[in-house]
Amino acid sequence: MKLSGFICAFSSLVILNTVPLSAFSQTTSPSITSADLRQRMNILASDSLAGRRTGEPGCESAARYIAKEFKRMGLRPLDPAKSYFQHYDFSERAFDSTKKEKTKAVNVIGFIPGSSKKLKDQVVIIGAHYDHLGMGGKNALDTVKAIHYGADDNASGTVGLLELAEYYSRHKASLKRSLLFISFSGEEEGLFGSLNYAKNPLIPLEKTQAMINMDMIGRLKDSILIVEGMGSSPYWKILMDSLKHENFLMRYKPDGVGPSDHSSFYRKNIPVIFYFTGLHRDYHRATDTKDKINYEGEVEVLDLVRRSIDAIQSKPDRIPFTLVPEDTTKKIGTFKVYVGGVPDYGYDGEGLKLSDITPGSPAAKAGLKTDDIIIKFADIEIKNIYDYTGALGKFKPDDVVDFRVKRGKEVLTIPVKLGKRGEAH
Repeated sequence: MKLSGFICAFSSLVILNTVPLSAFSQTTSPSITSADLRQRMNILASDSLAGRRTGEPGCESAARYIAKEFKRMGLRPLDPAKSYFQHYDFSERAFDSTKKEKTKAVNVIGFIPGSSKKLKDQVVIIGAHYDHLGMGGKNALDTVKAIHYGADDNASGTVGLLELAEYYSRHKASLKRSLLFISFSGEEEGLFGSLNYAKNPLIPLEKTQAMINMDMIGRLKDSILIVEGMGSSPYWKILMDSLKHENFLMRYKPDGVGPSDHSSFYRKNIPVIFYFTGLHRDYHRATDTKDKINYEGEVEVLDLVRRSIDAIQSKPDRIPFTLVPEDTTKKIGTFKVYVGGVPDYGYDGEGLKLSDITPGSPAAKAGLKTDDIIIKFADIEIKNIYDYTGALGKFKPDDVVDFRVKRGKEVLTIPVKLGKRGEAH
């Protein structure tokens, strides 16, 4: 899960020998079991993958493993070259001004066609990011230089995605709509993988019924399961009320925007559901290891996810989309205020460029627009994202602050009444 509160890798994949392909052999069953989850976790949260930082060899090896599994299961590649990889690159200069070259990255994508003549052209996207923090660094919450295994964040979602892909590859005859499994990279740096897919979809987004995201689903505790995105469609309450979930204490949240990949699809007016078992003291630390995963609990979570997929893919009509009023984007940080402008992490110039504006946010109400470049916040010059987050920390909710922005050739001053930041994940 992405550390920053903002919305928030290989132009051709280089096959490295960090982990030999023979190490990726699987003996998993068609059912979703704790033994299967353990086996997959032993690969994704291993020393060999070195924390799966996007653009580094361990992340490449993870991508190869996921693609190999998709092929073994019989999922189809949608790329014209018969590849499971969607290549893209992004700039990390927003967080590290010493970065001169762009980071090469890939999403891994597999397709299972539906069987209904009427519905098979529509898809349900099931997503989970597979990258993490490598050896730590600026996004870590500790200072140790060591492998940050990311067992819960987000090997847990990735092994869940693979288990669901294997299940549906054995039950494809029951599918009415098609299923598109996407394992994203670049999430920890700023949702780059999901943003890239949303901008460059392999199947037109208007044919997408819903997006289901799994991020940190491996530490079920006290039976509490958090389901976000509930406000993105009135159907979600109907769906959840129809599913038997006596084993869980459900916590529903309306937000369509949050610190994970579903945000990229919500912003494209697609109904989203985000499954999450909560934060813990090992989050973004080297101590997020595979021995702390609640494997039996994750099986229960995946059973509910599977049943929700069954209902969504077979629903006769389209799921309606709704914007969440006053969308309370969840943020993780030290500041207490909320603006609702989404930074463009690929922008290399000075200032903070906005790639999107959250509907109903203070930014939207004040008139800030996509592609505005913030150059001053009150009397504080803004040259990068750190200047901006530092400035946010100096103010409190309901303060009115002048934003100095470049809009095309104009330089404007726009007063913004700061909102109150929601409770962090």
